Amino acid sequence: MAAPPLPKSPANPQQQQQQQQQAAAQSASPSSPQTPQSPGSQSREQQRVALVLEINTDMLQEVNRLQTEGKGGATTPQIQAQMKAAGQPAELASEEYIQVLRRVQANLGYLMPVAQNDAQKTPRGPAYMSPPPHMPQLRPKFDQLRELFPDWQGLEPRMSQASMSPGTTSMGGANGAPPAVQT
Repeated sequence: MAAPPLPKSPANPQQQQQQQQQAAAQSASPSSPQTPQSPGSQSREQQRVALVLEINTDMLQEVNRLQTEGKGGATTPQIQAQMKAAGQPAELASEEYIQVLRRVQANLGYLMPVAQNDAQKTPRGPAYMSPPPHMPQLRPKFDQLRELFPDWQGLEPRMSQASMSPGTTSMGGANGAPPAVQT
């Protein structure tokens, strides 16, 4: 199927570039056909993404605060050793910092395939469905998150049983497993 013809050269080169990109996107071969979402599921997905982004914003502000207080740093002994070898300050991060960073990174692991519209790689939900222990003010947002993912408990119970250390993943990263924490 051929792409629709582009209109005659617009006066604005930026507009022309945008039109070319849109035409290229439309003519791209559909290697994996996208299943159309119903308006209700699209709206629910938009609510999910908006809430996860809002939670990440709050947690990134906390990461910044913790770094300002000197609680940031290496998240694993391996990273600490690398930083020492490079002649950089090499303090281990506080547990609060690691808890927040894990959740931010896991949320990004959920958001990326959603943004790429890759249904095969999109996890069932964010890996963490509860706030960091020292941030009870986020509990209402995480309650709302659980309402938006009614059949998803997250991976926290499995991760705590495996007693994962930050910076490692034993679950591969796909289908909802959080990526390794590296700073």
